[in-house]
Amino acid sequence: MLRRLPLDTSSFKQIREKGWLYVDKTPWIYKLLKNGVCYFISRPRRFGKSLTISVLKELFSGNKNLFEGLYIYDKWDFKPHPVLIFDFNLISRDNPEILKDSLNWKMQVYAEDYRVKFPERKTPKENFEIIIKALYQKYKAPVIILIDEYDKAIIDHLGLGEKELEIAKENRRVLKEFFGVLKGAGVVDELGFVFVTGVSYFTKVSIFSEWNNLVDLTFHPEFADFLGYTEEEVLKYFTPHLEVFCEERGFKNIDECMEEIRFWYNGYRFSPDRDVRVYNPISVMYALTTKKFDNYWFQTATPTFLVNLLKERFWEVPDLEHLEVEMEIFKAYELENLPVEAILYQAGYLTIKEVEEVLGTVVLSYPNQEVKKSFCKILFWQGFSPPISTKALSTRLVKALYKEDFSEAKELLNEILAEIPCTLFARADERLFHVIFYLILNILGYHTEAELLTSRGRLDMVLKFPDKIFIFEFKAGRSAEEALSQIREKGYHEKFLKERKPIFLVGVSFDVKERKVKDVQITRLNSTHKD
Repeated sequence: MLRRLPLDTSSFKQIREKGWLYVDKTPWIYKLLKNGVCYFISRPRRFGKSLTISVLKELFSGNKNLFEGLYIYDKWDFKPHPVLIFDFNLISRDNPEILKDSLNWKMQVYAEDYRVKFPERKTPKENFEIIIKALYQKYKAPVIILIDEYDKAIIDHLGLGEKELEIAKENRRVLKEFFGVLKGAGVVDELGFVFVTGVSYFTKVSIFSEWNNLVDLTFHPEFADFLGYTEEEVLKYFTPHLEVFCEERGFKNIDECMEEIRFWYNGYRFSPDRDVRVYNPISVMYALTTKKFDNYWFQTATPTFLVNLLKERFWEVPDLEHLEVEMEIFKAYELENLPVEAILYQAGYLTIKEVEEVLGTVVLSYPNQEVKKSFCKILFWQGFSPPISTKALSTRLVKALYKEDFSEAKELLNEILAEIPCTLFARADERLFHVIFYLILNILGYHTEAELLTSRGRLDMVLKFPDKIFIFEFKAGRSAEEALSQIREKGYHEKFLKERKPIFLVGVSFDVKERKVKDVQITRLNSTHKD
């Protein structure tokens, strides 16, 4: 019988007591415990941050029996410590007053659990310092502080207008005062270990602006594979599940199956100094459980604030395939001036694709098919708000391309454009048409690449079928022949010749005023079609 995969819990105790599958991450935890006291790590949601908090809780609570068979079992003394956990997924944060009340309530519960006196009518900052000191004095052991998703009280209010932005600022002020206790001289000797997780950096929050001894693991090469699953871990821990999955999916062997799993769920790189890629853990487990490829990570939450931040930048969406930025962009930043590129990376929608060491830059891109398809889907439906019939038209469009019925493809693309709200065409240029077509193809799950660099330029878009390749160049107010000539002159097709598939060069001309395709010209090797 296959061991159950822990899809619906982040409780280490439950996983171990019930014998569910656990990928042993205690080698990294042991390294943390031996080499420091205060740590921060930023990772996307559902990457194991909360489970790590749970592991640390059980370790510092002295529950050695839960670690039998794991790396750390015979290397740690498991001496019990008082442990305070602040999970901001569970702490109310609608406004600063509610946030303060919720923090106080949480500390009151801990005071009752540990049977120490809880002061009345004190601020969260004062109560935090008092309870740390009281626990240390009573138990004669350093206090452990575990903070999960510290930035939840901030990011939940972003991209929702000025009023919500002000709440985010006020919540940030509350957090600055609260976290400021941990760097103060008043409790430094009473702390045994501090571990903080989140998605993003924000300035004017004390744990980043003033806490000098907080070690940031976010880009640390030794911890690039701490959270998420490496391919070695997938093969080591999930082989029985993989065998069943691959057989049911009809793959010839594990290698062929892993190639598809890799395409869908692998690709996250968390350090510019170490090229190790990890799989999205929740997606891998869901795929193996349901026996099908799907977009599981996006089903757990919708990046509403990111979509809102991107609404004014839809013209740049294809650039996300190859976005070159300096590492400086990932340093702490202001709420009033959010770098969307950094937010997209830290939230898991982009990852490090390659490093330009000479220039001191990194190239960001989508980590895998799951993220690319799902993110494009959300951007298209929330950004353009087309009617539901657009999806059917899009499906017919791709089928027409595959059948090489270019006349029908042109008409279908015009039908789709007619359903896009006219307000979006106020700033229309070839970029808008490019974005619409790019999003359509991606939400249908086809293998597309945009803004692809070649030795002689950057081509607009490539659409790959198993047995043929389409190379697109888009022009607004200029002829399709001119677009086609650019593909030929720049030799955009040459890098695909080694795939030994029929290659179609497609020039598309748009009429901005009429909001429609004016002309399409297609070349298949030495034969040309005009529609």
